[in-house]
Amino acid sequence: MIITDLWIRVCPMSRYLILFTFMFINLLFAGCADRTTKVNKMAEQVYNENSVGDSLPPHAFKSDGCSCWPDGEWLKCCVKHDLLYWMGGTGEERKNADLELRKCVTEKGHPILGQVMLLGVRVGGVWWIPTPFRWGFGWNYPDSGPPGKEIFDGRRKWWRN
Repeated sequence: MIITDLWIRVCPMSRYLILFTFMFINLLFAGCADRTTKVNKMAEQVYNENSVGDSLPPHAFKSDGCSCWPDGEWLKCCVKHDLLYWMGGTGEERKNADLELRKCVTEKGHPILGQVMLLGVRVGGVWWIPTPFRWGFGWNYPDSGPPGKEIFDGRRKWWRN
């Protein structure tokens, strides 16, 4: 009897939990789905349009679009951001790249989404987690920029000691 009463009281909340879980899983799969062809074309276009400098990372440029986020009309913003993350550099350069992503998405008419994406890349794009979308992912881990460039206030010295 007690179990039945508890199930009746919990059941309406369970429906919302199941619905929320289902929506979250669908969003995750939509964001991480394979969209290689479209993203590769966009990545090649962005790479060719931008000056990448003299000191190139040892790994070829690649983009996953908006990392685990649904691609929309802001896809080019994400690919440009990936190009800057591939190149790596200083902490200030990373901050500027992230702010540029927010600005680009905001200019597409999505200011709240731009702010959410800024928060996501600030938290998830750190150099010290060896993810395929970390800051400086074009360089061999743990490096996040060209050799000889002081990055993150002496981090290289600390890491090597």
